[in-house]
Amino acid sequence: MSDLEEQYQKMIETLENTIKDEKKLKKAKEQLDDIVSIVVDDCSHILDKYDEKIMDIESKNRDYEMRIQALEERLRQFEQMVELEDYDFFITCPYCNFEFQTDYDDEVTEVCCPECGQIFDVDWEDDEDEDSLDDSEE
Repeated sequence: MSDLEEQYQKMIETLENTIKDEKKLKKAKEQLDDIVSIVVDDCSHILDKYDEKIMDIESKNRDYEMRIQALEERLRQFEQMVELEDYDFFITCPYCNFEFQTDYDDEVTEVCCPECGQIFDVDWEDDEDEDSLDDSEE
């Protein structure tokens, strides 16, 4: 700010040294003050907009951080669930498309749909068979 003030003072001195008529000098000083006032107002407006944008960004960052924390917590819960040997699976019945949850048991090869009562084979380790079964149903 000191550079701006120095330049302003130099301009006033130049006006005072070159304009001898008091009315003209007063008018020139008023015009210079008007220009400086416009520049200061514009700068103030720009700074206000900048502050608004910064506050908006900070608010969005807080929101994103909360979302990331929630996702990280869900991921931790999922990782804990996966680490357990007996966790639940969701299965879709190939006959009625009813989705239900069942416990993982690698010794079980067939399950009964609780909705339609149909019995069907389950291959716990072969995701491709389930995908191809899902694809053929579409």
